[in-house]
Amino acid sequence: MHQAERDSLVTELDRKSMERGPGRFWRSPAWFLFGFFFLFYTFTNAGWYKAGDEFFMVQVARQLVTKGQIGFELEEPLQDPYAEDYILKGPDSRFYTKWGLGQSLVEVPFLFFHRLVTSVHLPTHIGGGLPDASYHSEWMFLILCPSLVSALGCALLYGFGRRLGYSERVAMVLSVVYGLCTMVWPYSKSLMSEGTLNVAILGGVYGALSYSVDNRKGWLTVSGACLGFAVITKIMSLVVMPLVVIYLLASRDFRSTLRDVCLFFLPLLILFLSVEGWHNAVRYGTIWPSGYDKGWGVLGFSTPLYAGLWGLFASPGKSFFVYSPVCLLGLLSARSFFKRNRNEACLFLCIAGAYTIPHALWCLWAGDWAWGPRFLLVITPYLILPAGEFFRTWSVKSRVTKGITLGLLGLSLWVQILGVTVHPFAFIETRAGVVTRLIDLNSMVFTYAGAYCEDTFNQFSPRFSHVVGNWWLFKHMLFNYDLWSDAPWSALGDFGLDPPKWVVGNRTIPFWWPVTVPLIAPASKVWVYPLVILNFLLLVLSGRKVALNLIHSTGKK
Repeated sequence: MHQAERDSLVTELDRKSMERGPGRFWRSPAWFLFGFFFLFYTFTNAGWYKAGDEFFMVQVARQLVTKGQIGFELEEPLQDPYAEDYILKGPDSRFYTKWGLGQSLVEVPFLFFHRLVTSVHLPTHIGGGLPDASYHSEWMFLILCPSLVSALGCALLYGFGRRLGYSERVAMVLSVVYGLCTMVWPYSKSLMSEGTLNVAILGGVYGALSYSVDNRKGWLTVSGACLGFAVITKIMSLVVMPLVVIYLLASRDFRSTLRDVCLFFLPLLILFLSVEGWHNAVRYGTIWPSGYDKGWGVLGFSTPLYAGLWGLFASPGKSFFVYSPVCLLGLLSARSFFKRNRNEACLFLCIAGAYTIPHALWCLWAGDWAWGPRFLLVITPYLILPAGEFFRTWSVKSRVTKGITLGLLGLSLWVQILGVTVHPFAFIETRAGVVTRLIDLNSMVFTYAGAYCEDTFNQFSPRFSHVVGNWWLFKHMLFNYDLWSDAPWSALGDFGLDPPKWVVGNRTIPFWWPVTVPLIAPASKVWVYPLVILNFLLLVLSGRKVALNLIHSTGKK
């Protein structure tokens, strides 16, 4: 195709795409995408929580289900010397965790339904183990939570693409790429709050965009509710609120929009802010503390900005583009996206910047223990959506460009497969055993020196990268040979370490529930295998439906 013909075709595509798509959620492939990803994420899930953030948020959810309260009665002194980093004594002599309520509230329906079904009285004390039977049944209910939330995000992204004027096919491609080729997939297995936070903010921004398109006041209520829920999930999301309000005021008539924002956006937002204030008052006796002023939080925003940004975008251990390489397409498409959607482009850029900079300054910018830069999961949609400009003109791309793009998509998918097949802490715990033999971190607990020294090994040395480590363990999932012969740090010596989690002998065990549950509880095979078959058949049917929609959809509006 000659250059003149190509330019003419691109112009025609631009002309046909100028009107914004209907973006209707109900009679669209969004439902098929939601069903497919829910079944897919559930099938590849495993369910896990360690003695950290997610474990304690689950404990708060249990406390709400069993006692209707968020505090714990604990015996003093607390046994854990590092307890101040995650729990403190409130004015009423109960103990409270430092995290927001949002993630725990999302988990409550799943725990409540589990309790109704099994009639098991769940233990409520922090640090307590669960009886085997109830633990495994609760496990199966809880893994539905991040799977459902992440699947909702994929459906929302499709609707977002339609609102931005992309064709049905392009919007579906963006949703599939977002759901399979970014960190969204690994975090569909996690009970960390980032998955919920990501979808809450995305829902808030989607509501604001929908209002700017069709002027329906109900979308402002949806936006305010979603962003308010994001606040009670993680207080840092407050930085998004003024950006969305500015976007709304700039997108339509200022006076009428200001009136609508006050009447429909702010009430639910203020309601959730009041909930956050009440939560702080119960825990701390005043509405202002954030809960991050003890333990590691005392260090605050002590990382130099250049160091944090380098770590989040260029380090081998935590670079956002190492864990989601496909997001580079969003950067390449930024200019054309700005030309067609100027207000949205500015909003996306501001959200990414406002959310990245504080986390780059944070003392624990890496967000470990976790897969990739978990704090930046929230910016993923705003780097994927501009890539619609790239896929919109796919038919006129050169063969070389298409080949490179498919290679990038394949690489991105492969990175996520490494993240979901291996236990998330198998490599991290073993790596910690190596690092503590190389440097003494015990004397540097709750100091910036300790955090910096650990990051120097874990994040800035390729041999300690989580991707490299999971590749090492993935090879031992496929082949049976000496586990330590090709460990990433083998050149540094023999450290006499115990095998990583979910490694038996020289073989890594796939961390998916169809494998893990029967191994932990052999008697569960009676119900696990039929459930696996049902999940797989439904997944195939939903995948076929998505594929047919993708094939038969057109590039037109």
